[in-house]
Amino acid sequence: MSDPTAPGGVVSADGLFAALRALERRCQAHAVGLPQREKPPEVWAGILFRVGQVALLADLEEIAEVLEFPRDITPVPATRPWVRGVANNRGTLLPIFDLRGLLFEAPTARNPKNRVLVVRDAEVPFGLLVSDVTGIRRFDAAAVRKDLPDMHAAICPLVTGSFSLGPEQYPVFSLRRMAQDARLSLAAA
Repeated sequence: MSDPTAPGGVVSADGLFAALRALERRCQAHAVGLPQREKPPEVWAGILFRVGQVALLADLEEIAEVLEFPRDITPVPATRPWVRGVANNRGTLLPIFDLRGLLFEAPTARNPKNRVLVVRDAEVPFGLLVSDVTGIRRFDAAAVRKDLPDMHAAICPLVTGSFSLGPEQYPVFSLRRMAQDARLSLAAA
């Protein structure tokens, strides 16, 4: 490489350009390729909740929100015992169904851990009372299992798969299927 400085220590434009080209050639000769970018796995996110002693997952996309069990709930006369009533949820009347009462014919005991899962995209919004909500869990979407753990017959038609977390296998409970389930239309006593 020639000296890019002109007489008197001043760098000429041509000399500087030639030095930069030489530097670029050396860098390219010693460059290491970038690592191949792998596509990250698709993530499935869900809410882990309990109905009595049964742990289930619900797709996060099927849940509009999770509420504390409302203090002020208005009973609806002449309905099944699993119809807890209606509550005002930000100006919208929200029917609340006891999921344990509906599926297992055993009412959910009221306690501070109770939560209401508000079902997203239902024709008529409604909430499902559950025993408690543990939190959000994330899984590799490809890890969904189609073989299901042993479970109560009332839940089977509402389960779409399962995920394993440690030694436990958690069924994925479909709130969309629940919204279309014929049992909900039998709310009147």
